[in-house]
Amino acid sequence: MNNTYIHETHTIYSENGEVHLVNDNNTVVFNARNLLQDLNTILYYAIKEVDKENKELKNRLRETLETIK
Repeated sequence: MNNTYIHETHTIYSENGEVHLVNDNNTVVFNARNLLQDLNTILYYAIKEVDKENKELKNRLRETLETIK
């Protein structure tokens, strides 16, 4: 199975019952109905990962502040 990494999209549009996410190298096409059904799970994991990143960033900032006191 091949993976496609999407760092940023520059265009998002829909047509013919599909949602298209476009970046510089690829276009990812979802069936709109299936995407909507999966959206709750996608949001859950996206928020979970962003929360982890934010916690790590806060910890690094806290450590930096401690070293300059």
